[in-house]
Amino acid sequence: MGQTELPDLPPQLPNYESRHLTQSPLRPLSESPLRPLTPSPLRPLAPSPSRRFRSLLLLVLGLSLLAAGCKRDANQSLARAVEAWDSGDYTVAAEEYEHYLLLDPTSEKAVEARFQLANIYYFNLHRYDQARAHYTAFLNENSSHANVPVARERLAEVLGELGRSYDAIAEYENMNPQDSDERRRIRLRIADLYFAQKNYSQALTEYEKVIEGAPYDDFSEQAYLREASIYHIERGQYQQALPIYQKLASDSDDDGVRLRATYGLADCYAGLYRFDEAIRTLREIKDEVEQKHISERITGLEAQRRDASQAKSGLER
Repeated sequence: MGQTELPDLPPQLPNYESRHLTQSPLRPLSESPLRPLTPSPLRPLAPSPSRRFRSLLLLVLGLSLLAAGCKRDANQSLARAVEAWDSGDYTVAAEEYEHYLLLDPTSEKAVEARFQLANIYYFNLHRYDQARAHYTAFLNENSSHANVPVARERLAEVLGELGRSYDAIAEYENMNPQDSDERRRIRLRIADLYFAQKNYSQALTEYEKVIEGAPYDDFSEQAYLREASIYHIERGQYQQALPIYQKLASDSDDDGVRLRATYGLADCYAGLYRFDEAIRTLREIKDEVEQKHISERITGLEAQRRDASQAKSGLER
């Protein structure tokens, strides 16, 4: 038999998958050479010079209108404050001055407005904390103003009303007026503040500064009265009080002061057991209104004299 010939087979297709997987393996995304696309930022279009100019002009115009409106409102508040002050409505006046200073704090009129507002709080409304704040602001902002001495003195007075005596004394010490009478007047205020604090030693020192080298006048009279009160009432030092009362009784032009000094003399003589001098001093008072009181005082002094005499006799036996 003859050999059977096989038919021709079609050419074998290449193994595409296996060939390519072995020759070019897939790379992970992290190793991919492709870079992600990043969108480029959009650049704003630059406004034209004419547009910028118009925007700036509108801004300036708006600010100008706003400032003009504030100025108008401030002036209206100031006018209402003055009107309320003139009519005696001090609460409204204070509110309007506060509003004016809020709207226009740096104007020339604001200086006087703040000073007036402080005065209203002090004298009319008796709101001492607010008065202190505005007097302090006035002094800090206007060190060369003509009203600085007045404002400083009123600040000291307000501090005294608030019980801050030593702060008040510091403000008085800062005044240092050139006029000698003004210095004595301020020194008298300082002495009174020490007196109110019951710092009698310092008060006496300050009263002596008022009296020393000065003629007898209203200032020295007030100082003598305070000194006599310290020696007589606060300390019971009758011998030190006597010459002061004698000066007041002889030098004062005020009938009330002379009467007070005469009673003080009588009390000091009695405190020293000098009852005859005490009675004689009281009998020098000729005022009819005082005679009933004087008679009662003399009766009491005579009884004290008898008791003292009996006690002395008992000790001598």
